[in-house]
Amino acid sequence: QALRQLLFLISGTTLNYLLLRKDACSWSRGIQLRYNISQLEQWLRAEGLQQSGAREELEPLVQAAQLLQVKKVTGEDAGALCSLCTVLSPQQVVKILRAYTPAAGLEERINPSFISSVEQLQDQQGEGSSQLLVDTSHLFPVHLPFTASPLHLDELRIPDTLNLAFLVRL
Repeated sequence: QALRQLLFLISGTTLNYLLLRKDACSWSRGIQLRYNISQLEQWLRAEGLQQSGAREELEPLVQAAQLLQVKKVTGEDAGALCSLCTVLSPQQVVKILRAYTPAAGLEERINPSFISSVEQLQDQQGEGSSQLLVDTSHLFPVHLPFTASPLHLDELRIPDTLNLAFLVRL
């Protein structure tokens, strides 16, 4: 549970960083993110923590990294991009696309008509929340499993050394 909370904080903070910093939205940053996430996923598998729910907290960051890496030119690319980004909100996808910085001499800027087609496709799908930044102060509830004691209360003896003479057995 603590690991899930920690990965949520890491993922949320990193995604907010991407959304707020234009210089962070590039193909090379997407590669770095995906590599780092794969290292975390590999560690989770090695420690046997796949079922802990921690992996799901990394999914928005995985999708953001993939968004930075995919081809962003044609209408087909826009459809593929919309089907890829199921956890990110439409506002987050558009914000990342608008902030995307192409590699000097290797890529062209994203065409505004491409961003418009992505917005239209996402409006048609009507999915996701309207939240832009991730609320990193969110806390997951702690679940403590209840295990009944095999010891009955009438069998319980309180040692005199605890100085709890004011306790009376009913």
